[in-house]
Amino acid sequence: MSRANWTRMTVGAAIAGAVGAVLVSGAHWLLQSTHPVSIDLHQELHEKVPLSTQEQARLQQREDAYQARRAAIEQRVKAANGKLARAIALQPGWTPEVEAASREVEAAAADLERATLQHVVEMREGLDAHHRPAYDAALVKALSDGAK
Repeated sequence: MSRANWTRMTVGAAIAGAVGAVLVSGAHWLLQSTHPVSIDLHQELHEKVPLSTQEQARLQQREDAYQARRAAIEQRVKAANGKLARAIALQPGWTPEVEAASREVEAAAADLERATLQHVVEMREGLDAHHRPAYDAALVKALSDGAK
């Protein structure tokens, strides 16, 4: 192998590795960035709103369902990241296989974001009507704080 070919191959592998690292980091960031809003919102709600026993039971049921959905989607994200890593390992560069795998990562991450937002709405629906304004204020605060 000529020195020029070896250099091109080495640079190509480094670029592919960097692209893969960015995509994996982005998916990891998205996974971490969606869940804290839910945690902060729950904390804020418990600090500001005295929930009845019935509300607590309804919210716990919704929380349990969300945790199951979230775990399943996070497994999809991990599997898609694995597929992306394998595609890059087989042929470093932006190949059709890397493109397809990156789209799978993006789709799973988007599904996680939607599931989290659906959970936020479901939690609101589990509250008594007179507690919803406090929840709405806590939601806006959590999202605003996350945008900083």
